Amino acid sequence: MAFAVYAPADAPVLQLGADELISYGRGAFLRGSSPETADIVLVSERSSKFDDAFSLESADGKLYVRGANDRSVLYGIFEYLRRAGFDFLYPGREGEIVPEKPEFTLSGFDVREKASRRFRGIAAAPDPENLQEGYDLIRFMVQNRYNLFFMEGFDVERPGDEYSIVDGVHPYQHVEYLLRGKSWEERREIALKKQTMVEYARRYGLLIERGGHGWNYGVPEHYGARHGLTPAASRELLRAKGKVNKQAVAPVSTWFQLCLSNEEVREIYAEHIVDYLRKHHGEMDIAAIWLGDGYDNKCQCEACLQVPFSDWYMDIFRRAALRVREECPELTLECIMYFETLEPPTRNYLEGLDNVIMNLAVWRHCYFHALDDEKCRLPGWVPDYRHNASHDDEHDMRIIDFDHYTACAAWRKVVGEKIPCLLFNYITHIGHPDRHFMSYDLTHLCRYFADFDRLNFSGMTDCQCHSSWDKPANLQLYGAGRMLWNKEDADPQKIRQELFSKLFGAKRAQVTQYCDEMHELLISCGDYHHSLEFTPEKTHTLKAGLAEMGRKLEALGPLPEHRERYFRDSLAELRRYVDEALEKIRP
Repeated sequence: MAFAVYAPADAPVLQLGADELISYGRGAFLRGSSPETADIVLVSERSSKFDDAFSLESADGKLYVRGANDRSVLYGIFEYLRRAGFDFLYPGREGEIVPEKPEFTLSGFDVREKASRRFRGIAAAPDPENLQEGYDLIRFMVQNRYNLFFMEGFDVERPGDEYSIVDGVHPYQHVEYLLRGKSWEERREIALKKQTMVEYARRYGLLIERGGHGWNYGVPEHYGARHGLTPAASRELLRAKGKVNKQAVAPVSTWFQLCLSNEEVREIYAEHIVDYLRKHHGEMDIAAIWLGDGYDNKCQCEACLQVPFSDWYMDIFRRAALRVREECPELTLECIMYFETLEPPTRNYLEGLDNVIMNLAVWRHCYFHALDDEKCRLPGWVPDYRHNASHDDEHDMRIIDFDHYTACAAWRKVVGEKIPCLLFNYITHIGHPDRHFMSYDLTHLCRYFADFDRLNFSGMTDCQCHSSWDKPANLQLYGAGRMLWNKEDADPQKIRQELFSKLFGAKRAQVTQYCDEMHELLISCGDYHHSLEFTPEKTHTLKAGLAEMGRKLEALGPLPEHRERYFRDSLAELRRYVDEALEKIRP
């Protein structure tokens, strides 16, 4: 006999949840027509947009799956499936554990869970030629209780479109600079493909964040139109002056920083933001209002240097936030502490605003130390954000943990402690050794999350640039999902053991030993505060060690579902980084 599942007709996310349950049940469930006659009733209390909680409760011969919002009901459904023997270990069907003969019941449930962290996000830039990978990631997010999907950039329409098109070509988005050889028609097609990811994430009830870098599109051209200047002349007039990092890929790209000392320019900037959000606010829950990407790019003219760059930034942000609060009250705006804006503003531009959150983007995060550990700072060097000296590539100097903490603490002194703040992470962003060691052991990530309460962070978003799951075993994203949801579930060895048992079965012990040895090798070869080419002795040691690990991987032999291929991918990526570094240090 099949159990009838009821979901309200006016709740598409719950309808999808019922479909998921019916699909996994393979005949054990069917669609119910009313809550009175159903065996399983899905109920969304819609009491909180951001704060997630769910319950599984047996009563009156039925099972009630309740959630604080529609998304939370899905968490309850997947928890119900877990208790029947299912599991969801990495994105895609291959990463799922599906029992042959699951036993489903309605009785004995009295489960109540609530998220420990408000923000549990992943930022993805899906490959337009492999969108299925992105769809799989989104389902994995919901199955593992992530709640925020951030896809940087905009839809086909960009802010300031009517001014920013130059010779029929739109400016590059931050995440699209690799498309600079593509025609606008090709870029438009890619943008439309990526947009389906956002629509898919919305189907599962995820919070949607859009924007990021790129709100400066068309600002110089708009200013020029007001003053009778050509686009080229207005861009030259408003470009950042002085010693500026030359990483811009095009004069109208998101790397094009402006001179913001002119109030009219800041007002136009805010207008572009509000105009775009007025039309598109229904497509997102959070708008990331960041300025030009890249470090050491801000204007060095005499007027701009009078105050921190964050004053100019926050003046624009406040103008936009005040108008958005009135016109789009359901929308939250996010400001960022990142490179240009790490020096805090001189006054509290967020005062009186209840529609904003903050974001600290720690680009070079060291997971060997706590964020506020004074030892985690390069000795004898202090970043000078005001004068475009947050990095010194020639001497391999860069901002790391304590520099970011100092900046965030200084911001808090200005804006107070009440505004929610999340951390923007890069734990699975690149294949550099300082990210790889967390692919083999969760200890450092556990310590990192444990500091959230002490440092007043409300969660994180992980910048997973290409939406692929992290290698070799999805330990980072699987573990992060568990620890962000329940801060008491923070035993790194227990999490790894449970994951590896399900992924590798009888070979769990051998895989664990391999991971321990790889982790020890990566840890022994440095704290990675410096680039590999600046530590030749450690880099040569790492190369030799990776060769030995290659032999041990071969001895490990085949793994269930051919999962050894992910260990090989990880090893190949590490070797590539080492070889590139050694090429740079050869005489």
